[in-house]
Amino acid sequence: MTIQLHHFELTKAQLNQMPEPERNLLVMLAHAANEISVLAKLFHFCSGNRSDIPVLERAENSQALLLGRLLTGKLYEFWNLLQTGYFASALSRTYDTAIDDAGRNALVSMRRYFGRDNLIARVRNHHAFHYDIEQIQNGFRSLADGEPLDIYLAQANANSLFAFADTIAGRAMLEAIAPGDPARAFSGLISETSRAVGWVNVVIGSLMVACLERNLGGNLYSLGARTIDIEGAPSSQVVQIPYFIEVAMGTQQSAQEGRAEEPRAS
Repeated sequence: MTIQLHHFELTKAQLNQMPEPERNLLVMLAHAANEISVLAKLFHFCSGNRSDIPVLERAENSQALLLGRLLTGKLYEFWNLLQTGYFASALSRTYDTAIDDAGRNALVSMRRYFGRDNLIARVRNHHAFHYDIEQIQNGFRSLADGEPLDIYLAQANANSLFAFADTIAGRAMLEAIAPGDPARAFSGLISETSRAVGWVNVVIGSLMVACLERNLGGNLYSLGARTIDIEGAPSSQVVQIPYFIEVAMGTQQSAQEGRAEEPRAS
């Protein structure tokens, strides 16, 4: 498949025309857009993996839950960025009337969502960036007797997997979302992060358009555009991110990763 991009070039002089608070917000919005886009795509790819082989299933689940946690963290931080860089500043008074209806509606939706208890905040505060010891007990209590708690060791550490730990930590997170129903919890993680990503994209697009029109006298297309074609882009429905990879043990990377030693009897 061919993806068509429209390439625009900004200059430092153009950005320097903007008042510093607006320039700072524009840069941070664009930076957040890039990070959230990457994490959202990776989470989508990994959450769609389905394997009938137990070790692959556990590895893929670990990857998906990790990316879901990281995505909630970035979404929460974006909301904090809006609170400090937009709502709490004079910029909101300027741009609330300048952005389009879609942007205003998305901001209203985000305020309603983050203004109450929500899945994204719960996951971010206890599971995304903090190793919360107390949460592990909740996950451990939810384990059923006989549930697999496995360790897989490989010569390259990149292929080792302490599946038992991610089973317990992942269950702790899922219990915080929907107690006693891991499938519904994981589905909720996907649906609520997807909804928030949609709001984020609309808000960023609306604010960036308004900022450029206000400070550069027109939208991006008034600056001129060059078309670039990206050939061979795969369908988003078929991309998979493997956990296990072939590692060339003679490379510097593998030397840094080291080798897993065989377990020794004490």
